[in-house]
Amino acid sequence: MSMFRVAIHYGINKNGFLSYDTDTKTVNVDLPEQEWADKVLVYLNQPHTIDNAVGLDTYETLEVQPLESLENFKLALTRMWEAIDVQVDWSRPA
Repeated sequence: MSMFRVAIHYGINKNGFLSYDTDTKTVNVDLPEQEWADKVLVYLNQPHTIDNAVGLDTYETLEVQPLESLENFKLALTRMWEAIDVQVDWSRPA
């Protein structure tokens, strides 16, 4: 089993983490309030249309299924804060 983990938070001092299993392509969300964990799960289980930068002023439009691959998962996480107000703490250990 290969696991990717990242810290997340919302509000003030509402910290948790995400665990993505790259083998089974499943995610586990650990947050203090189930309502917020459910928001994250819904977001990560829906397809997203993302304008992805490929140059300084050049973008490609991608249809991303977040749980399809680790690359898609990470890309979707970069847009999660704007979509559902849950921020990824890339530099904080999970």
